[in-house]
Amino acid sequence: MLILTRIFGPPHEALHLLALWLIGRRAVAVSWTHVDIPDDLTTRQYVFVAGLPALVFWSMTVLALLAAVNAPDGGRLALALAATLVFGLAAYGTLGDLHLILLRLTEDRTDAS
Repeated sequence: MLILTRIFGPPHEALHLLALWLIGRRAVAVSWTHVDIPDDLTTRQYVFVAGLPALVFWSMTVLALLAAVNAPDGGRLALALAATLVFGLAAYGTLGDLHLILLRLTEDRTDAS
């Protein structure tokens, strides 16, 4: 698990930092395995910042799967399946972010009623 964290952690966290930069904000704290997102983000900003890695990695997984389905020969099929495995592992690492987004959205809904 440590190897996967070292491989996929920095790109994942870099996408959080990119999302914060795109909305004009900075992270509270940054490490190789975690970015502290400011507490005062709007719900839309939070969903964007927390969800950007999921959007990127799940999209790349789907594109790699499409490449595998449309591969014209065995070499490109093997390459596409390898890409699917790599991006699939990265996408799996975003499930925690998706859970936090779901908690934030349900928290906002229960606070309104």
